[in-house]
Amino acid sequence: MAVGILKDSDGKYLLGKRLDSQSWAGWWEFPGGKLETNENPSEALKREIYEELGVTINKYRQWTTRRVIEKNKITILYFFLITSWTGMVEGMEGQKLQWVDFKTYNATKVLPPNQVIQHALKNDLPDIYAITDFQETSSDNFFQALKRQVDDGLRLIQIREKNLTATELEALITRIKIILKHTNVRIIINSNISLAYKYQLDGVHLNSKQLYELKYFPKDLLVGVSCHSAKDLEVAEEKNADFAVLGSVKETLTHANLKPIGWKKFNKLVDNSNIPIYSIGGMTNNDIPSSFNFGAIGIASQRGIWTR
Repeated sequence: MAVGILKDSDGKYLLGKRLDSQSWAGWWEFPGGKLETNENPSEALKREIYEELGVTINKYRQWTTRRVIEKNKITILYFFLITSWTGMVEGMEGQKLQWVDFKTYNATKVLPPNQVIQHALKNDLPDIYAITDFQETSSDNFFQALKRQVDDGLRLIQIREKNLTATELEALITRIKIILKHTNVRIIINSNISLAYKYQLDGVHLNSKQLYELKYFPKDLLVGVSCHSAKDLEVAEEKNADFAVLGSVKETLTHANLKPIGWKKFNKLVDNSNIPIYSIGGMTNNDIPSSFNFGAIGIASQRGIWTR
């Protein structure tokens, strides 16, 4: 199925209500439909959106792909982000429509396969989740790379520096905050909730130990979690983490002794979870299409992201 995520100029997203004649009647979903014979996902998207909404798509890009298993049948959902179209959006099949702000929307009746997308959009999660690599490069090179990435559209960064002293870490936080002050880049700190509050950061990234030890996650911070198994993902979802990072997909220096899970296992774990997931482990920009194809919302990268 090709699924269209229409975003208007106010940042709201379009949902349609399923008809009484359909399964899951009364539930809300993103518009779209089945691929016809010899039709690729992009072609199906354009046709379905025109048939359902009466508009012609101008600007779009393919995003993540999800696989839903129901009654021993696998349905592949190709999600597309649509930001420009020609015509007035209408329910051409008699379906009710609504434009919603996911930050305030009560999403209890969003169709289950769409919920992970709703969570990602609610928190405006980008394709790239950058992780600092300050200690492996010179100070000048790191900050030059940071400014370059901001110019290229970086929107989310995690400060993860395990070997710095407390004083050095706080100095790094302060400098990064100054550099990013007039940008829309959100800053997350690894593991340290108290520093997140002290420096008014946007969020915290919890390790797999904290995932189990913390009874509740902070509700006023963006919370990411490192996961390595189906159980980890299940607990992260139960505790309402905003997103997870899953891997390592490929070999990585950070976990040199850990056997990579590979894309196939990654995909299986992702398909059984309703939390937005980034792939991690040897990721570069070239892996973004693969991450989408195997169910991720993007990549998390600590080394590849800072080099050209």
